Amino acid sequence: MSYEVLAQRWRPQNFSDVVGQEHVTTTLKNQILSERVGHAYLFWGPRGTGKTTVARILAKAVNCPNRNQNTEFDTSQTAEPCNQCVFCEEISQGRALDVLEMDAASNRGIDTIRDLRENVKLSPATCTYKIYIIDEVHMLTTEGFNALLKTLEEPPPHVIFIMATTEHAKIPKTISSRCQDFDFRHLEHEKIIERLQLISETEEVSADNDVLTLITRQSEGCLRDAENLLERLVSSAGKELTVAAVEQIIGLGSSALLRELTAAIIARDLAKSLKTLNNLAKQGTDLSQCLDQLVAYFRDLRLLAIDDGLSELIQSPKSDLPELKQKSEQVSVNRLSRIIKILMQTDRDIKTYGYPQLQLEAAFIQMNSIEEGIPLQEIVDKLSELEHKLDTAGILAPQRQQIPTSASQPPDEQNASAQTSVPKSQEPLFSSRPDSENNSTNTTRAAKSETPVSPPASATPTSLTQTATRDLKDLPLFWEDVKSKVTSMKIRIGLLDKSVPTVNGTDTVTIACSRSYLSMVAEDETKMIADAITQEVGLPVNIKLVPLDTTTEAESSQDGTEKDKRKTPLMRKIEAQDDPQLKTALELFEAEVLETQ
Repeated sequence: MSYEVLAQRWRPQNFSDVVGQEHVTTTLKNQILSERVGHAYLFWGPRGTGKTTVARILAKAVNCPNRNQNTEFDTSQTAEPCNQCVFCEEISQGRALDVLEMDAASNRGIDTIRDLRENVKLSPATCTYKIYIIDEVHMLTTEGFNALLKTLEEPPPHVIFIMATTEHAKIPKTISSRCQDFDFRHLEHEKIIERLQLISETEEVSADNDVLTLITRQSEGCLRDAENLLERLVSSAGKELTVAAVEQIIGLGSSALLRELTAAIIARDLAKSLKTLNNLAKQGTDLSQCLDQLVAYFRDLRLLAIDDGLSELIQSPKSDLPELKQKSEQVSVNRLSRIIKILMQTDRDIKTYGYPQLQLEAAFIQMNSIEEGIPLQEIVDKLSELEHKLDTAGILAPQRQQIPTSASQPPDEQNASAQTSVPKSQEPLFSSRPDSENNSTNTTRAAKSETPVSPPASATPTSLTQTATRDLKDLPLFWEDVKSKVTSMKIRIGLLDKSVPTVNGTDTVTIACSRSYLSMVAEDETKMIADAITQEVGLPVNIKLVPLDTTTEAESSQDGTEKDKRKTPLMRKIEAQDDPQLKTALELFEAEVLETQ
């Protein structure tokens, strides 16, 4: 008798033997017991999860005449086939005339479906039901599906269609809507390991839990793949399986080298990482498989770094759990997430461009440069401490000031509110000089302009004329006073620097300012300038901002550059160290100025 491989020998023969698909088998058994069997079924899911196997069991169950279960006192009906009658044996051996299996991949044309449509009219030869099992049904052509529609919706009462596919999205809605949908899912690793343990004990194969775990991880949730891999390992290494033998046969990296590689990555030892990768390549390790192992390993580390209670979700052997917990305490969740992301991107690059060793070396270099982020709360605490030190040092922001927008308040109240409120977006973080210097500057400005502060532009022209003492045509003469007044209103620093005003007509002022600031000017800042000029001349004015001449900007920039060039690096360093704002920050962070640019 010819040899039968493990996947065929251990193929389930009844519903209770099916592994990991209880949501499907329970429903089918209930339908059989209640005699509510449908006329069309669609089994879909990943490869090797039992679709065709369950289809054959269903075919046996609906045709088996001996579905009885003997108890101590009585005999009850069951949904399981007996696997002893003629019908069950013929269906199991593929010799039943009334159970027809079709491969839609090789019989996908309309002619095959037309023949099927004619044959379904014939009554079963020996069984109760005529069963059509169509495997890989998504391979049928559009014409083939269309020819199957009517027969699939209203077949003869003695016909049951069972279709299986791995590509559910390719099944037309007109077909799936006429069937009962059953999704077959990837099997849990624990259930595959239990099945492999049963097979190993029965077949007298020596394989510990670590070996079976390694086989299960390579099967990707498919029991048939795990059974075929076990068959291959037994044929290659005999019935005494070890982890080293499995790694060598499959082409996985050595466990010792992989541990060295992961330890080097966590410790940021780039040289050791590259040397270990080269040793793996010299051993003939499939580097793509090695990459998959690294992703799974760091995924387990991330789960344990999040919470020790997630240890049940890891894929590594349970014997490695203490070592994994110890390493998970050495690295943050954020860094592990970035490592996994880099490895997954590397996997895509290898599949697209090739050169696996080169791609992995580049990934190790990138992972070595990952820096740990600073928690937000720590940044907030540092800023609060810095603010406290600045307050203690007497470096305070000037008083807030806001230009009133309504003339409903008396001028005195408007002036008071203007000195106490200013939008936060216009307020600098620190003042440019200490309080004593601010006070002296304010005194100088008060001496320059002895005229009272005029009300805003919204006031009546009569009142403005009474308090104004200057002519708009003389704006270039008192432009510096306007600039100082606008600066005290917290307008953006540098906006009016090197600006040139021009009076056009009786109420329009054109101001040429730097191009770098022109694109950032806000509407309220333009209004502040207009209000400042209005307070000087007593008449409402319109402000028009234009870019400063490029030649003027270049000359000014060149003059400033030449002045900076005359300063030596030591002079610039001393100036930076003496800056009151920077000095406080240096003391807070215990830093020093190394270089100025």
